[in-house]
Amino acid sequence: MKTDQEEVVRFNKSGRLHPSQRGRVIDPNFWFAVVAFAFGIYVLVRIPGYDVGYGYAYAAVVVLAMAALAAFCVGRLLVVRRGVITTFTGFTHDVGYGKTPLRPYPILLYASKSRGGHPLRRITFNGRTMQIHADVHSKFRPEHENTIYLTPNGKVIVNVIPT
Repeated sequence: MKTDQEEVVRFNKSGRLHPSQRGRVIDPNFWFAVVAFAFGIYVLVRIPGYDVGYGYAYAAVVVLAMAALAAFCVGRLLVVRRGVITTFTGFTHDVGYGKTPLRPYPILLYASKSRGGHPLRRITFNGRTMQIHADVHSKFRPEHENTIYLTPNGKVIVNVIPT
């Protein structure tokens, strides 16, 4: 089923997450955390030494890791359930592989190469820097105003719409 882009834009402009964008929040990181949590349950059952006492020390470490994984997963699920997104609008400048300009821009796009020679695309806005995928990078119009639609915690870019 193909999603109508105008419908997605209408949802985003009203401050809501479109159902087709849930995959940006419930991403492979989420599913890795779910599998790791399930593995933690398996490890808790299989830890030897509860009768001697040292099994409780191992179990405490596993329970702490599971608590962190559960917090991550519940946070992502709450974002999807609430369906609320935030926005950041600003003039966008694309540096490419050049140096960071002296003049501050609200949104700054730049690229670099990884150790393996693969391109890495990054964005700096609102005091934070994050890596973005090529499909998100292609939605930006450099030297124009762009609106970034984010999850409320500001960790996942859901959509970019040139204004």
